[in-house]
Amino acid sequence: MNFPPMLSHQVPYGQKSTFFTRRIAVSLILLMSGVTLLAMLMVVGIAWRQNEEAVKQESFLLHNAWQDARQELMTNIRDYAFWGEAWNHLHLTMDKVWAFEQQNLGPGLYSEFHYDGVFVVDGEGRTTYSVVNGQLDDLQLESWLGIQTAPLIARARLLAKEEGATSLNTLIGSTPAIVAAAPITTGKVPGLKARSGPPSVMVFVSRYTPEKLAQFGRTVGVMNARVPGNAQDTATEPFLLEAVFDGMPVVIRWDSQQPGRALLLLLLPVLLLAAVMLALVTRRVIRHAMYNARLCDERFLQLIHSQHELAVSEARFRDVAETASDWIWETNAEGVLTYLSRRFTVATGFAVEKLLDKSIDAILQHDTQPVSEWLFQHRQEGHRHTLRCYSVSASGEKRICSLVANAVETGGQISGYRGTVSDITQEIESQARIHYLSQHDALTGLPNRLYMSEFLLSRLQAQPTAEKPLVLISLDLDHFKPINDTWGHAAGDSVLNEVSHRLRSVLKAGDLVSRQGGDEFIIIVSDLNGEHEIDACCQALLDEVCRPFQLGQQEIFIGASMGIALAPDDAMQADELLRLADIALYKSKREGRNRWTWYSAEMAEQLVLRREMERNLRKAIAGNELKLFYQPRYCLRNTRLDGAEALIRWEHPSHGLIMPDKFISLAEETGLIIDISDWVLHRACHDALGWPEPMYVSVNISPVEFRSGNLAQRVASALATSGLEAHRLELEITENITLENPQSALEVMQSLKALGVKLTVDDFGAGHASLGYLKMFPFDGMKMDRSYMSDFPHSPQALSIVEGIIGLGKAFSLTVTAEGIETQEQLQELQAIACQEGQGYYLGRPMPLDRFRQLLDAPCDIVRS
Repeated sequence: MNFPPMLSHQVPYGQKSTFFTRRIAVSLILLMSGVTLLAMLMVVGIAWRQNEEAVKQESFLLHNAWQDARQELMTNIRDYAFWGEAWNHLHLTMDKVWAFEQQNLGPGLYSEFHYDGVFVVDGEGRTTYSVVNGQLDDLQLESWLGIQTAPLIARARLLAKEEGATSLNTLIGSTPAIVAAAPITTGKVPGLKARSGPPSVMVFVSRYTPEKLAQFGRTVGVMNARVPGNAQDTATEPFLLEAVFDGMPVVIRWDSQQPGRALLLLLLPVLLLAAVMLALVTRRVIRHAMYNARLCDERFLQLIHSQHELAVSEARFRDVAETASDWIWETNAEGVLTYLSRRFTVATGFAVEKLLDKSIDAILQHDTQPVSEWLFQHRQEGHRHTLRCYSVSASGEKRICSLVANAVETGGQISGYRGTVSDITQEIESQARIHYLSQHDALTGLPNRLYMSEFLLSRLQAQPTAEKPLVLISLDLDHFKPINDTWGHAAGDSVLNEVSHRLRSVLKAGDLVSRQGGDEFIIIVSDLNGEHEIDACCQALLDEVCRPFQLGQQEIFIGASMGIALAPDDAMQADELLRLADIALYKSKREGRNRWTWYSAEMAEQLVLRREMERNLRKAIAGNELKLFYQPRYCLRNTRLDGAEALIRWEHPSHGLIMPDKFISLAEETGLIIDISDWVLHRACHDALGWPEPMYVSVNISPVEFRSGNLAQRVASALATSGLEAHRLELEITENITLENPQSALEVMQSLKALGVKLTVDDFGAGHASLGYLKMFPFDGMKMDRSYMSDFPHSPQALSIVEGIIGLGKAFSLTVTAEGIETQEQLQELQAIACQEGQGYYLGRPMPLDRFRQLLDAPCDIVRS
């Protein structure tokens, strides 16, 4: 604010300071009042704008979520409609047992995806299948969609050739809903039967009830999402309109968060309080204005004192400059050094006096231009600049430096330059080391997952072709875990390092080997022509891994399983390519390891079926679907029933009785075998408690349980819970358990023997264990593998083998049990050569507990069932 000049005679000399001070105070009051009022107006404007932006954001989120729900519904219906099984069971014929009871298109869509309606409309427009709220129903689709049904079905059928789906928004009553429809096609399954006429159409309906709509809003942070209750509520903002085909749009209302209201409630009181405080402060300033005017002379004295303090401060700065970690330099306008701080000598080893009056280029260098030239280039810009350069110390060591420079002006002209130099060598080296470690495995030095992902993306962007595809190999070492368990992690690390060197030696420059963690590797190879060269590369990799590893005086052998996926044949997305290679790797492991497998589309479908079986198996354990059958074991010397072997069965509600060979291997791979075995142990002990003494029950033990570490505790728990005496429980163990980790297996067996249970080696002769383990391990008996009974007793060789095994068992004081007795001739011959026990279909098939109890009431003789 400008005021007209005032002559000195208009105001007494003694009141000049007071007069001017008062005028300044009034001007300040007016200015602050205006600023406060402006601030309040701005706060109100900002609050209004925030409320408006919040409504836009909430509407945007709600609209996107609604569109995502439509897209998800179409994606899911395509998965079900473009499926050969749906073509067979929903279009060619209507099989409601397959669809609903077997849950292929049943209550799972309601319980898992919350789809309120699932319909199938045949080629004549009739609703042949309806599931409403997870229950089978006879509801017609027109009952919900009305006149929108026919256009929807027609649009869906137009998409049959391209296997597409369509969706629409609608109102079912007053409830908004999303409807998706897709024609039922054969999918990718060739050779299915055809049927004349239009294809059947599958329809999914997702209704948004008040509770579901409110939850839908909460997922995107929108509160109280709802359908308007009346016309006034419909027109009240905020609201969202979603278009409906040939009808009024779906209207969704919600309660906006209104962040501006909170801003007003927070800031307006603060501003009012600030205004009051400002008034109080201004009043106090005016009261002291005269006092401050009288102190003007004193302020002048204080100014002189401040100048003295400034001189002291300059001296202090000089001392700090000499002791700082950075060294300070100054040059004239030609770049000749005129000053160097004492820190320069400490940092470089050179004396300051020897370098003064020399160019700055004598101590600082840059790869592309002289440092002095760089200074001159920036003389006109008027602000400081930074340059990364380097210097060579007196000892010849190269140090990386950060040069900060600023031009010094005198009278509007550049009179020189000054700045600092920092030694950033360690910082640069640390950054380089951090960058390297962030992209490489610390153990092997191979690229890690991050580096591999960037490398894979760059190779995919290069657009590989079918003639020269990009080959991605997922490699996992076989039998590596026993190395860590037996020799320790240091030995395992040594093997991993050697593996990384061997894998790299196979590949060419430009290819990549990456360690993903543990014993998993990803290999990316290009420039291979055809399947033959790819197979040759995999064979070379496998040969390298299979060569022996030297650990001290021991040779260790491992293998590798590999899964192969190609771009662009299999996928062009990095994540998808890795997933497909993992699927192929999984198949390699299942088919025997030490091999490679090419990905095919059938593998993904098999994996889905396997996961479905695993999910059903988990339900079976919890849903009491597992049953025990008992196969009698007889003493062949006196034809007495001595006990029975417990054999598990899965009584599936849809597929009937499933034998253990269909699910035990899956249970072992997924870890479910522990839960299944616990159930078998408890159930078998409980059932055997009601048998006459001293009859025993025999239970098979999986090799996985030996590695779990708590087998003895679990067996003890089953005995304690059931009350069965330990000597009436027999555990059947495969001989190969003794090969994996003999010392650990011996410790587990000794713990079991301490409980008092009997141990029997199962399927003797089928594995690869040596005879010495019969003496080393505390077995009570052994069961001959049933394969030896196939030609017995007609083959002299089979007869000799069986006699030899029986003699071997007697030599080790073991009870020998013959499995697979299927004829009276076999039974009589085994009795003749003094085999102690036997079981087989001739003596008795596996039977439920109630039938086995009937067998217990029969005379003490061999009873065939």
